[in-house]
Order: sequence, then C-alpha cells, then structure tokens
Amino acid sequence: MLTSKKLCGILPSGFLCLCVLTTLTDLSLAEVPRPIGVSLTKATLYRPNSDNTWKCLDESKTLKFLQINDDYCDCPDGSDEPGTSACPHGVFHCVNQGHRSQDLPSSRVNDGICDCCDGSDEYQTGQCSNSCDELGRAEREQRKSQAEMLKKGAAKRSEMVARGQQLKAERESRRRELEQRRQEQEALKKEKEELKKQAESLESEAIAYFKELHKETEAQQKEDDLQLPNEAADKFMHYDTNKDGFVEIIELQVDINLDKDRNGAVSVEEAKYFLDERERVDLDAFITLSWPRIKPMLMVGQGIFKPPQLPNENNDGDDAGKEKQGKSEADDMITEYNERGEEIHRPQTYPEDGEEEEEAYEDDEADVGEGTVQDTNPPTLEYDAETQRIINMANDARNSFAEVERTIREIDQEIRDIDDQNSKDYGPHDEYAILEGECYKFEDREYVYTLCPFERASQQGRSGGAETTLGRWDQWLHDGEHKYAKQKYAHGASCWNGPQRSAIVHLKCALETRITSVSEPNRCEYFFDFETPAACDEEAFHAEEQRFKDEL
Repeated sequence: MLTSKKLCGILPSGFLCLCVLTTLTDLSLAEVPRPIGVSLTKATLYRPNSDNTWKCLDESKTLKFLQINDDYCDCPDGSDEPGTSACPHGVFHCVNQGHRSQDLPSSRVNDGICDCCDGSDEYQTGQCSNSCDELGRAEREQRKSQAEMLKKGAAKRSEMVARGQQLKAERESRRRELEQRRQEQEALKKEKEELKKQAESLESEAIAYFKELHKETEAQQKEDDLQLPNEAADKFMHYDTNKDGFVEIIELQVDINLDKDRNGAVSVEEAKYFLDERERVDLDAFITLSWPRIKPMLMVGQGIFKPPQLPNENNDGDDAGKEKQGKSEADDMITEYNERGEEIHRPQTYPEDGEEEEEAYEDDEADVGEGTVQDTNPPTLEYDAETQRIINMANDARNSFAEVERTIREIDQEIRDIDDQNSKDYGPHDEYAILEGECYKFEDREYVYTLCPFERASQQGRSGGAETTLGRWDQWLHDGEHKYAKQKYAHGASCWNGPQRSAIVHLKCALETRITSVSEPNRCEYFFDFETPAACDEEAFHAEEQRFKDEL
C-alpha cells in the first residue's frame, strides 16, 4: 500500500506533494480514489473531466483538476480545498476507520491539534497517532451496555404502551357509558320538571287560598281591634262627668267596681292606680294606660270574668270557705289587654304587713315610643297542615329536579375531562399516558422542583413558601427527526419585570422515571432532564445503530 503521506515524504516540493494528494487517496478504504478530506459518499463529485478539468461543487468555476488541494482557495464555496485550510468554508472529512467518521472545518487542518482520531487532519505535522480502534472499542462497549439497558427499558415501555392503550380504551368505554347515562338523565329531567310544574301549580293555588283566608282573618281582627278604643272612648265619656276632656280621681271614686280591696269605697290611691299614678288623664292616655286596668275590674263586677279556683289549703270541706276563697282569689287576679285586645291574666301582688305598698307594673304601650327599635321584618306566616303538606311536596319536587340537573352537570364535566385527555398526544403508541396524574420531584441546594407530566412544572424554596408555576403543559417539541424528544410547558408565573416562566423537558431512556437535573440557562427559562422507560424507543435505537455501523 502506498499512502499520500509517504509520497510527500520523498518529494522535495510541497507543490508536488499537494498535486500527489490531489490524485492519490488511501486505497485501503474501498479502493475508491478521491482527494484527501473528501468523504466516500462524495468521491464521485471529485472525478476529473476528460480534459482534466473540474467544476466547483456550486458550479461557479471550472478549474484544472490539479488545483484541488493546492492550498489556494479558488471556489467561492471552498469545495476545491477539502484537505487544506485555505478556504474559510471548506469541510474536511475524517475517515476514522474503526471508529465514527466526522466532518470538521478545513480551517482546522494542520493546525497542530489532533481533531481526527486517525490523525488525518494533521498529515503535514505527523504528530497525531491513530486512536480510532481504541475509541471504537470503548464506544462499542458503551453502546452494548446501552443496548442491554434499552432492551430492558423497551420491555417496560411495552408495558407502558399496553397500559396507555388500556386507559384510552377505558376512557372511550366510560364516555359511551356517560353518554347513555346522560340520555337517561335528560329523560328523567323532563319527567321531574313536569312533576315540579304540577306541584308548584298546586302550591301557588294553596298559598293564594291561604293568603285570602288570612286577609279575611286580619280584616276581622282589625275590626275587633277598632272596637276596643271605641269601648274605651265611651267609658271615658261616662267617667268625664264635668265634660272638661279629662277623667280625674274624684270621677273614678264614684265607680264601686274599682274598689280593689273590696272595703266598700274607692280610695284616692286606688283611683290613682287606674290613672297611672296621675291626677287626671286625657282620652289618649285613658285608652292606652287606664282602660287596660279598668276593664278587668268592670268584667269582675259584671261576673263576666271568673278566675280559676285554687285548691283549699285548709281542706276543711266548708262550702262557705270555698266560696270565700274563690272570691278572694278572683279579687287577686288582674286582667289586662294587649294591643290586639287579647286578655292577659296575672295575679295581683300585695305588700307584706308593715311594708310600704308599692305598685309594680309594666306599661306595654309606653315601651313603644321614641327611640325604641322595633322589628321591621314581617312576621312569617304559619300555614295550616294541608297547605304546609302541599308546600313540602313542591319543595321535594324542586329538590328532585335540582338533583337531576346536578347529575347532568357532573356527567358533562366528566365527559369534558375525558375529551381533554383524548385530545392530548401521549406519544406514538400512548406510552406516556400513564405518566399523567403522577408528579416527580428534584432538589438542589435552593429549590425543590416538581414536574407533573402533561399538567405543570413548578418550583418551591427548600425552606418552604409559596410554589411558583414554571409552566403548564403546552406541546411536544421536535428534535430533528425525533418528534417526542422534548416537551414544552409555557405560560408560567411572570418573572419580576420580565417574561412569563417556561420549561423545556428533555426526555431520555432509562429504567426508572425520574428527574435527573434542572437548570436555568436563560432568565425565566428552565430545562429539565427527565428519564423514563417511555423514551426507550427500540426502533429509533436500532436505526441509530445501523448508522453507526455504516460509519464504521
């Protein structure tokens, strides 16, 4: 085998050496002649024409074939100098037999730095050894280990695919069940709505009838209430014998019915009691203050009011004693009237012997005056039993209708949740579906990061405090030919005086699902390295393996 390097070593002229490099290649590689720095796939592009000319790859110029790799840049695209550093845009191809081939800028050729593992980029300096076999073995061992890990990860991924497709089938089945249930609930809703209308119609009629009766009762009560002031006014005129518009003590003393202690005469103190401890009262004061005290006495005198008999403490069986006791108890009972004219009976109290007599009473009307806060809420109507039964039936019908409506709303919400899940892309075979609903954490020196796939990413201080949303699920990001290599979470919390936060999640194949690192390369932009068996795409790995073998 005759190499270009050996020929250069025996030629005295660098120019002649470059010419030889133009026409000769390493024939050990597929026996395809091509200039140094040209890959095997581009070898056919570097063949001379019949007149030993050659066109730049961009076809901008035609050169002599010997001008290739003459260390002078003739073509604008740099294609005439793949093996020298003459052109700024030239590309040098490292064969790297036994390892992975590579392309590098031709400006790095013969710069004293070993870029190609076979040392071909430093063919003039000759200071680079060939380490391709060693590197190739190391990479093959690494890829073998990766292949074994991928095989196990692919098995787990298959389980995730099966589970993801099962979840999808369950969602579809549940959705059909919900649709059927919703139709049933809609039919039930119509039935309950009709029953509610009927019950409410009966309720309206019953309440209207009750209110009409209540109005009649109130009207009768008002009429009765009007009679009380009229009766009091008539009695006022009866007592006002001098017609001066006032009832005085002396005018009451003539009415023996007002003799409270039954001693045969109405004393001044007794008369003043009925005048509210005043010397005289006008008509209004008589109606509100005096009449409620006078009327019971008049009723007792007329025999209209008879208080209940109390047990005879002496138990002597004497009828006369019982009659006397009954009379005494009747004398001790005081009958008053409230503002509605209803009777109120209470026992009369007397002072003990030797004590000064004090009259204690409460003036109900006097309590309602200036500065008194009264309840402004209208009284609640108390319905009769039949009306209340109809109202209860209407309430039950309304509750039943509301319950059906609530059930339909819950069904609609669950259907929306299912549709939202079905609209998400869980990978080509739904392998990422089982990650939804799970959350994974990662801690560094300052923060605890949380990633809930297909939902949100967040950050929280290790010492606690509020959680900051870094982004919500947005979309998959293409990474070259691989569609499912990255996820984007967007529209997070706004940075102070800056943009909204966002996160990019890089997915890598591994046997366990976890976050391995989190960084913030740009302000408010976060990068998660996320490992999961769902990323163990065996087909993609085999395709990459084939490319690796082809390169070797």
